[in-house]
Amino acid sequence: MWKSAAKCVQGPSSGLHQLCFVRTFSVGGIVGQQTQLEIAGNLSARSDEKWTQAKSYEEMPGPSSLKMISYFMPGGALRNTNLIQMNRRMREMYGDIYRVPGMMGKPNMVFTYNPQDFEVTYRNEGVWPIRIGLESFSYYRKVKRPDVFGGIGGLVSEQGQEWADIRNKVNPVLMKVQNVRQSLPQLDQIAKEFIDKLESLRNRDTHTLQANFHEELKNWAFESISFVALNTRMGLLSDHPDPNAARLAKHMGEFFNYSFKYDIQPSIWPFYKTPGFKEFLKTYDNITEITTNYIETAMKRFEVKDDRNTKCVLEQLLELNKQVAVVMVMDMLMAGIDTTSSAALTILYHLAKNPSKQDQLRREILRILPQSKGSLTEENTKNMPYLRACIKEGLRITSITPGNFRITTKDLVLSGYQVPAGTGVLMGVLELSNSDEYFAQSADFVPERWLKSGSAPDGVQACPEARSRNPFVYLPFGFGPRTCIGKRIAELEIETLLVRLLRSYKVSWLPETPIQYESTIILAPCGDIRFKLEPVDQSM
Repeated sequence: MWKSAAKCVQGPSSGLHQLCFVRTFSVGGIVGQQTQLEIAGNLSARSDEKWTQAKSYEEMPGPSSLKMISYFMPGGALRNTNLIQMNRRMREMYGDIYRVPGMMGKPNMVFTYNPQDFEVTYRNEGVWPIRIGLESFSYYRKVKRPDVFGGIGGLVSEQGQEWADIRNKVNPVLMKVQNVRQSLPQLDQIAKEFIDKLESLRNRDTHTLQANFHEELKNWAFESISFVALNTRMGLLSDHPDPNAARLAKHMGEFFNYSFKYDIQPSIWPFYKTPGFKEFLKTYDNITEITTNYIETAMKRFEVKDDRNTKCVLEQLLELNKQVAVVMVMDMLMAGIDTTSSAALTILYHLAKNPSKQDQLRREILRILPQSKGSLTEENTKNMPYLRACIKEGLRITSITPGNFRITTKDLVLSGYQVPAGTGVLMGVLELSNSDEYFAQSADFVPERWLKSGSAPDGVQACPEARSRNPFVYLPFGFGPRTCIGKRIAELEIETLLVRLLRSYKVSWLPETPIQYESTIILAPCGDIRFKLEPVDQSM
């Protein structure tokens, strides 16, 4: 059994309290508790003028619980919608700020499309920002499999001091630039192998692939993050891949579909374990089994002394704590396949649709790699402003998620409404990033908007005035202490891939229709995805 309750308990010092949302569970007759949220602070009511003059929370537009449930019933307004469609329809019905009642144990939610609200929310999130992640993570790791995870839920699901303890330990390993970039030679080799694989699948007459480009790109992303996280090559780009890697990739795909159903959409699983949810737990079991086996194999390799001067990511995580290492490796694999491949595909699509921008980027790449068989190094990849601008612009138009989420740790005023502490706030950055109000010619792919005046490559005119002056409108990796822990890894992988792809091919988009997306817990390209890959003169 897994129940929800809210209570106030005495905090760390006089006059301070903590608002806790507690999950009570019973497994095998053993009863325990797991704190899902902890909001530390003075819970006395605000009485300042801004608060007292604001409209009450109840006056904010939004559906009742019964109305919200009816939307998901047959014939309802949100029936069979994905996350993007759901958010857009709700915005059409209720405006730029609206509330959704908490259901199935979840807190009340506010959806806002006002960047001033974004700033207020972030500026008041405190040192331990609260972002309810995937509750199934926490249930599986803390309740079902404490034997493996030792009570550690991971960065996605932990909150408060427990989250801070993990984040402070892993930040130096995963957020330090030099630490991540030590993987550049191996990631470059993986990108080269990806190009070799594409070449073996490319029709020399039509310059099209005799394979699913998106699936091949997922194999590249899996091979790359597996090396970073496990210090292991899976062979997914070869003719003889590790059979366990294929199993793991299959289960990762299942995880995304299950997670949307049981973590994002309303579900009764916290109260009753449905057959479908039990299948979800089996998927978690399979991922755990395969991942831990890879870690055990890597640990045996590490016991053999070698001449390396640096330690890989997995070695550094294992030195911290084995349970932390297991959790972080699983999180990196779960978060680093579909997200990175989707982002890379989105950026490549925009470059394919904008040949003049692609040509400009290729000129920069040719300066870095005058010989196609040369290597990418720490030195020659330092100055790639146009490449990084292209990546930013692609993620502006289509970020991996439609918004950022926080739980308020204190009473706030958003768009003139009182929002009590403990309320969820979803900030709709994707909609604003595609609005001319914040980005001039927002529908156009304009990398130059991200270049700084005076530092643009030769022949390129920087136009920073074409981007929003509000820094909270564009946040593809989040903000503050809970910035995406895999940001630097993803950026390095995508940079390396794009350099190799565009050094080798002129890329064109073949379908007559724009790229389409499906939305589960992330935005992923779907439908007809075909590129024309024409070789670039290798002597250039």
